[in-house]
Amino acid sequence: MPHLLIVEDEPTTSWALAEGLSDDGYTIDTFRTAEDAQRWLRRGTSDLVITDLRLPGISGLEFATKLARGRHAQPVILVSAYSVDDQTEALDAAGVVAVFSKPFQIDALRRSVRGALDAPATRRAPARRAA
Repeated sequence: MPHLLIVEDEPTTSWALAEGLSDDGYTIDTFRTAEDAQRWLRRGTSDLVITDLRLPGISGLEFATKLARGRHAQPVILVSAYSVDDQTEALDAAGVVAVFSKPFQIDALRRSVRGALDAPATRRAPARRAA
């Protein structure tokens, strides 16, 4: 059963993400900051990260970059209420496989999660804007 980390500082959005994905059988852990997720990753592993762009402390993009450079490299899906159009190169380098603008369609996000988990690591698509 795949394990997902959700890093989102807004409780309502965090709950909606976890609730919307739980029916797909994933094990899900939620965190309000990237630092909390990093501490968890020191003793655990996950298969995919969904993170907000703007977080207290380090940003979701900084977190994704750290993951891509470390032993926890995994696909990352970014959700944001802000435009990331000018950051495509940084998103690709950080292993971000999809970007969803808030508010997002949970069904589109679920498809993106399934696709990222099913794709071999060497064939994961570069970051692209989703719903």
